[in-house]
Amino acid sequence: MLQQYGKVNDRVRKWLWILVVLGLIASTPLVYKRVQTERSTKNVEIVFDYRDLLEASAYRPNPESYVQEWLKTMKENGIGSMAVYESSLEELKNSRRIQVFTPQEYSLLTGKPPVPGENYTYLLFTSTEARDKLQPVIERTYRDRLKVTVSTWTHNNRTGLVIGLPYEEANTKPMEPDPMTMDMLQKEGFRIVARLSNRVQPYTEAELDDWLNKLSDRGVKRIVFDGNAVTGFDESPKPNNAPKMAALLKKYNMGTATIERLKAQQKGFTASFADKLDYNVVRLFPLFDTEVNLKPDQIADKLVLAVKDRNMRMLFLNTKAAKDLDKGYMNDYLDNIMNSLTGPDGAIPRIEKAGYQLGEAHAFVVYGESLQPLKLAVLVAGAALIALTIGLFFPALVTAAFVIGTIGVLGLYVLSSSVGLQAMAFGAGVCAPTLSTILAIRYIRSRSGVAAGSNPHWGRALLVFAATSVLTLVGVVYVVALLSHINYYLVLEQFRGVALLHLLPMAFVGVYALLFAESNRLSDVVARLRTILLAKITVLWIVLAAVFGAAVYYYLTRTGNEGQASELEKVWRAFLENGLGVRPRNKEFLFAHPLFILAAYMFMKYRNAIYLFAGAVMGQLSMVDTFAHLHTPLHISFIRVGYGIVFGIVISLVYVAVWELLARGWRRWAPK
Repeated sequence: MLQQYGKVNDRVRKWLWILVVLGLIASTPLVYKRVQTERSTKNVEIVFDYRDLLEASAYRPNPESYVQEWLKTMKENGIGSMAVYESSLEELKNSRRIQVFTPQEYSLLTGKPPVPGENYTYLLFTSTEARDKLQPVIERTYRDRLKVTVSTWTHNNRTGLVIGLPYEEANTKPMEPDPMTMDMLQKEGFRIVARLSNRVQPYTEAELDDWLNKLSDRGVKRIVFDGNAVTGFDESPKPNNAPKMAALLKKYNMGTATIERLKAQQKGFTASFADKLDYNVVRLFPLFDTEVNLKPDQIADKLVLAVKDRNMRMLFLNTKAAKDLDKGYMNDYLDNIMNSLTGPDGAIPRIEKAGYQLGEAHAFVVYGESLQPLKLAVLVAGAALIALTIGLFFPALVTAAFVIGTIGVLGLYVLSSSVGLQAMAFGAGVCAPTLSTILAIRYIRSRSGVAAGSNPHWGRALLVFAATSVLTLVGVVYVVALLSHINYYLVLEQFRGVALLHLLPMAFVGVYALLFAESNRLSDVVARLRTILLAKITVLWIVLAAVFGAAVYYYLTRTGNEGQASELEKVWRAFLENGLGVRPRNKEFLFAHPLFILAAYMFMKYRNAIYLFAGAVMGQLSMVDTFAHLHTPLHISFIRVGYGIVFGIVISLVYVAVWELLARGWRRWAPK
């Protein structure tokens, strides 16, 4: 039985490589459809927070004139949309629609003593138009929804309302967006982006339906949720009204936006919520009010990268009014923001140069839904890739690994397609750079006779690096094909296991070099492991282990989007980005790729150079990780990886030259 299994096992490898190739063929249509989806919309919408402008105007001598002047300037500088929020008494007061009084202020105004037991809120409308348009809004909120007493009063022939709540509490209650503000903004030529929160309590579907109906009549196409949850979301399983909100948005042909850079995704904003909207969702990049004091070129870099490298289609600009003690006035940084948008190095001309145009943001058109069954073929091909990698360590397990892996991943796919696809994408992402690097080691050993010694050649090392990179790209294609779904482009789902992806190939190649390179017979592996475990440990080993551990820790802290860069590195990144259009990864072209070529060069003569591959594989796994950033346009990832390979090859000449100088110096000057 075992003998027959062994014969089958020997023949299986060839068929597994055929499956790997067939997996590439099955992946091609899925990759192409992703490119179509990414190119389906090129509109970029720039939105300004009108509430911020209103708050900034409160520090000016003539607020209304200040708002009008800046609205005109913003329109001229490419800002086409204004964000309006649910209104409040405070906002209506800042807009000069109403005047609001506490009981004490009411007493001083009217000359009447305060009424004992009444801590109410008093307001007066500033015009007949404000009364006609806002009184129904206020009454629907406080009297109809909140069941609070609302009555009328007059002062000097001006009409007002008395709200049976203390001012501080009354001001926390959200009302529908101010119709007068929207009238004015649309008259100035701005599109309206409405921001609705989950603070409308108690939730009433009829009231939200009325709000959306009015917004739809104004031509509003996109609702951006304000706060930490989708409108209608409830922590309890029942009632969770987020699905009802999705149904209302779909009813009025409205979409929404997923906001980048939040500490946590808004509650209720899930893949199923987006699915109920038919994925009428765009990605939104917010320029925070803490960033408006950056230099204009730094703000422009952030906006351009958001569009070009992260598939954002909506740029949301905030500002703030702050004391500038050096200049002695309240600075709202609006000039700074406008300078970041326009001019030869401004965000808008750079965005347009990259092939985008300003306009109303549209959701991606999803292509390739009918091709999803092809992912089953890629799953099987991925199992073949993993089995081939396992076979490098334990040849007898190739067939068993493939059979068990195929059954396991297909079963997982049936239980949860998302988990099954992510699991295989992770497996392929880890195994492709591991397999390609170990095969490179084997190839050099078989062709150059390391044990006997041979003359190294940079050209041969370069060819080995090129072949290794091509094989690594198999894993790249599998990851892209398996995770080709709109949820990943919108970051509603994410590729998991980034830290392990950065660590496992290095660990596997290191273990192979240490234990399996000479022979993968189990007895030989156990003997080498025993020798290592019984080896005497010196202080130098401990120091080297500590340095190695610190290096690995630093490396892992820099992975993913959480890693922090120094100011010097940020300047270097900006230099590369602005000079090349797409920034290659430093660790690829400055370190890992040149190290790989140097390792191949040295391994042709020195057996111990094999351990360099454990660090050099970092470049190969980084290539996979580049494409695992699924929100980045595919062509940008290809350019980034291409730059890394080309520059890495050039810099490898420096690595090899330095090594030759050191080696020749050692041979000449070291004691005999």
